[in-house]
Amino acid sequence: MTAVSASAVLTAGYWDTQTGSPTTAPGTGKYRADDWAAPTLIAVSATDANGYPRHDGMTLAAPGDTAWQRSPSDSQDYQEWAVVSVTDFGTWVQYAVSVIAAGATFDPPGSNQRRMLELLQLGPPPPGGLWQTWAPPLDPPTPGGLPADVAQQIADATWATDPHLCAALQWEAYAATLPPSPAVSNVSTGVQSVAYSPPVPAGAYGQAISRAAWHRSLMASAGSVPLTLAEPAIESVPTAWPPMWVVS
Repeated sequence: MTAVSASAVLTAGYWDTQTGSPTTAPGTGKYRADDWAAPTLIAVSATDANGYPRHDGMTLAAPGDTAWQRSPSDSQDYQEWAVVSVTDFGTWVQYAVSVIAAGATFDPPGSNQRRMLELLQLGPPPPGGLWQTWAPPLDPPTPGGLPADVAQQIADATWATDPHLCAALQWEAYAATLPPSPAVSNVSTGVQSVAYSPPVPAGAYGQAISRAAWHRSLMASAGSVPLTLAEPAIESVPTAWPPMWVVS
């Protein structure tokens, strides 16, 4: 995977693969590709498989941004794309892409396979320490978002040392305020049934947890806390029998 830093997560969600040309509209919650092994053109519904509208974030992408297609059950089954162009058709968006990298266990998906798609705007964290760029919805101004004072406390403690840790903690705190959503474990189209193991997290709760996990995967402070060797508590050796120690 290319080592990049995102200044904004434009959109992320789950879509199901669909056969057909990416020059025509995919079904709601679906996406198409001209070649699943090495796509150069993809078409994505503006509504994801969970029914959430993603159009606004999808159309903010620009050439040079990056996107990921990820398996919900295998972290190494992914493909990374560079965005070449973006065409907005209202109910769906077409992207010209080029493949940058793939995971060790990447397996081109067939029809009716659920994948997580993420679209990221590249660049360093914005100047001036604007942690709000990576934060979840905040209240105020968004009713039901993470309380702004809680987000500020997390930012004060972590943003300067690790922006991705800050964002992960904020998204996790936001998820804790949301009602858990039933996980999607099986999808039936009437022709075939597809099972997901482990189940795919659904709804706003699952989306927040997925966003937090993505930031944690990019944390700089991934190592363990350094161990410090303390001074010995016993400061003398026995000089007589039975042995006697002076202990501090």
